[in-house]
Formats: sequence, structure tokens, C-alpha cells
Amino acid sequence: MPQPTEHTYQVNRRLAIDTLEAGQGEPLLFLHGAGGLAWDPYLDALAEHYRVIAPFMPGTSKSNDISQVRDLWDLVLGYYDLLDALDIDAVDVVGHSMGGMIACEIAATDQSRVKRLVAIAPAGVFDIDNPMPDIFAMRPRDLAARMLVDPDSPIAKAIATLPDDVDDQVEVLIQRLSTLNAAAKFLWPIPDKGLDRRLPRIKAPTLLMWGRQDGLIPVAYADIFMAGMPHAHLEVLDQASHLVQIERLPDALRLTLAALQGPASTAA
Repeated sequence: MPQPTEHTYQVNRRLAIDTLEAGQGEPLLFLHGAGGLAWDPYLDALAEHYRVIAPFMPGTSKSNDISQVRDLWDLVLGYYDLLDALDIDAVDVVGHSMGGMIACEIAATDQSRVKRLVAIAPAGVFDIDNPMPDIFAMRPRDLAARMLVDPDSPIAKAIATLPDDVDDQVEVLIQRLSTLNAAAKFLWPIPDKGLDRRLPRIKAPTLLMWGRQDGLIPVAYADIFMAGMPHAHLEVLDQASHLVQIERLPDALRLTLAALQGPASTAA
């Protein structure tokens, strides 16, 4: 298996981006969710076919402070700068969770930079009108107030009434989210104020991948993306949740490679 190595790129005067990279061949940009960067078997498998470039989400590595990124567009432009620093004109992009949402924004903002797109259960917490919060330093109820569109939604109420004991908050929140999702009462909104309207701009052939048992982002959320993405294909895998690429690795890898080996965007 290719062993990932860490690199740091000073992509502009203000922002440095750390990456893990492994493999050879055509470049592949992999964007993680807000949980940070974990090199996993899915990336191992992709690195057997591509030069995988996996940036740390700014703010989750020791060398990058979250204050470096002011909003969603700042982060999108930072990834364009990263491609420039790597001397890459156009690239295949795979993104998971928040990384999937950002991958969609990258493909929508400049159609020439993304040849093919794979978005795995994409979702986001960005608000383009406010600075990006340090989500790892906020109490859950403060984070909910910052990131949720509807303060009266079931999910907002579930977070607002969490116990004060920090050790119990995560466990209770997971239980409540599972209950809300099972009752079909929770559909995560697109809280960045307009991604749904920008989705039709994406010209890259796109694979959307979801796990049917996703306890975080319900499969119904895919309908928002499919309604606005004429070049998208949806695959929903049973017996998998938000980490479908880990829980159904062989199937997720097969679908990903098929998507990445298909026709590229004519805008690239």
C-alpha cells in the first residue's frame, strides 16, 4: 500500500494548507468532512490508481488556525490556490460530508477546474454572511445556534436542551438524532444560503453516493442535489451510514472508480 506523506503548501500570503498525499498517476483531490483528516482504507485503495491529495480541513491541523478562513468562498478560493500551487489545471474531486459540499461549490464556481465529481453524503455548516466558527471549541447548543437555519426545527430543539454535562452531550445528541431520523422528522437543510441554486452550474459528471441507514444526513437529502444536478447519478447503498466509503468499501470503491474513469466534463 502507498504510504501517505505530509506536505504543507503556502497557497497565498495568508493561508497554508497541509495535505497527506500518496500514489502516482493522475491527481485526485479528496476533501474530508469537518472531523479532520484520517487516511483510511478507501484512500489507500484510491492511491493504487491515482495521486491522492487530501488536504486537512483548515483549523484541524496543528499549523492552520481556523481564523485563516473567513467564509465558504475563502475556503473554495484557497483550494483553487492549492491546485495552482500543485500546477494542476483540472482535477477529479471526491468529497465526503462537508468536503462533499465544498467539492460541489468548487465545481459550481469554476466549471473548468473539476473534470469529474464524486460527492459522498455531502452536507455543510457554512454561512457565507458570517465568519467561519471554530466548531471544535463551541458548546453544542452554541454551534446549533450558529449553523442551523431554523432555530425552531426539531434538530435545533434537540441540541438546545442537551444536558450541561459535557461528557453526556455527545451521547445524548446521537440518541436524539437517531430518534428524529427514524421518525422521518429531520431533513438537514442546506444552510449556506444558496447552494441548491448553484448546483445547476456544475458541468462535471457527478456521482452522488449515500448510505441508506445514514443516521446523520438522511437519504432524502439527496433529492435536493438530484433536482439541481442534470449531470448527476445517485447510488444508495444498503447496510451503510454516513461513512459509506468505509462500511461498504468494495462497492463504494467500484462505483467511485467507474465514475472517475468515465467521460470528463467538456468544460475542463
